[in-house]
Amino acid sequence: MPDIDLGGYSPHAGQVSFHESEARFKVVETARRFGKSRQALYEMLRRYAEDLSVPANPALVPPWHGWIVVPSFPQARQTWNELLTLIPPTGLAAPANFHQNEMFVYLNGSEVRPWGFIEIKSGHDPENLQSVGLDFLWVNESQDISDRAFEKMLPTLRTPDRMSRAIFEGIPSMHADHWFRKLYLMAERGRVDYQAFKNTAFENPMLTKEQLAEIEDDREVLTDAAWRRLYLAEFSASAGYFANVDACTAGDLLPSPIPGARYVAGLDLGRKVDASVLHIFDTNERKLVFHRSWDAGESWIIQREAVAHIVNEWQAERLIMDATGMGGDIFSQELSEMGLPVEPFIINQQSREHLLNAVAVSLERQTVSFPPVTSLLRQLRAFQYRKTAGGNYRADAPPGEHDDEVFAMALGLEACEPAHDVMIYRGTNSRRYLPTQEEAASGSTGFGKKFMHNRQVDKMKERQERIGV
Repeated sequence: MPDIDLGGYSPHAGQVSFHESEARFKVVETARRFGKSRQALYEMLRRYAEDLSVPANPALVPPWHGWIVVPSFPQARQTWNELLTLIPPTGLAAPANFHQNEMFVYLNGSEVRPWGFIEIKSGHDPENLQSVGLDFLWVNESQDISDRAFEKMLPTLRTPDRMSRAIFEGIPSMHADHWFRKLYLMAERGRVDYQAFKNTAFENPMLTKEQLAEIEDDREVLTDAAWRRLYLAEFSASAGYFANVDACTAGDLLPSPIPGARYVAGLDLGRKVDASVLHIFDTNERKLVFHRSWDAGESWIIQREAVAHIVNEWQAERLIMDATGMGGDIFSQELSEMGLPVEPFIINQQSREHLLNAVAVSLERQTVSFPPVTSLLRQLRAFQYRKTAGGNYRADAPPGEHDDEVFAMALGLEACEPAHDVMIYRGTNSRRYLPTQEEAASGSTGFGKKFMHNRQVDKMKERQERIGV
């Protein structure tokens, strides 16, 4: 094994088996805080150093080619900074060989393999992930890379005269049919050339007592399944923001209204890459009975006429729609002028949380039901807690996924007859207060804010006692 000095990196006990493995394809379901990025970077560079002694086909350009694929370019910043900082001490590249704007670096070579080339690529646009052959592919945060992007990447590892090694790493994906989950299970079953790895945060001996206590504190803002996914790398179909999705899935969509039933509607208007989605609910049963979506490229005139026709056909008593922004405002005005019972809803930080919490409450208490609409089920299962740059958690769709179905449902439920009380339990460790719509709009949560503050203070005291402060 070549001697590579990667900023003093020395594999800890949990990483040794990964580096000792000679599998061409390493599939790593690894928890946060384990050290998987540094592990993958070291593996990529040491394999390059090994390959420098292997003569390259003179027709190959570049003689050695590596990709680091991230979900989006904003998420690439940390990886790029590590490349910029850690590669020069290895002697594999000089600082002048780094190209900041394009995020690529030229590597020093040997007589038989004159130079190498590493690029950081974004999985956000799958069409850019093709038409090359790779010696090494490192897919970072694989759970947030779309199926379409993976389909484009896979042929890059099927090129003659290339080494075709790969690391696919990330925390467990949110649904069983995601490519990363299927690839991990295939590797776990012993597929030739593949090896599966599973690591928890607690296998990293470099974490301090304070850092371990912070991990434990995250139980207060996450469901138990979500916490176990993030820090124990456990796969669970219920590890997302929404629970009981399967329990609330029942029945079929209706071909037409039932005489005597009362209906309401929720409309999420598509922007850029999102579709527009219309949900019709039986207001008393809080049941989704009709679903329609329009691709992002569909003319708004066509969408407007279709929405008007459907709402009139179902004689919906209320139509609550996202009227955020100039486009939403104009669209809602046009529908109102056509005689529809439009109620514009402005989505801001407070009202967004209100909508999502209302859906979560309805699912947990099973006060909503819906047929197995594929796009809706996928989005509900994929929705998850994501850590923001400020260190807080926000419920959101992962990169490569959409949220139009979720918000169409949320707006439809807002129009339905209300469910009952609002104090709920999430998982086994977290109690959450759901503000009223008025509180959400004003930013005041009264009792709920006081309740959560007191609970946080109690947990801080417990943590201080636990670590001896």
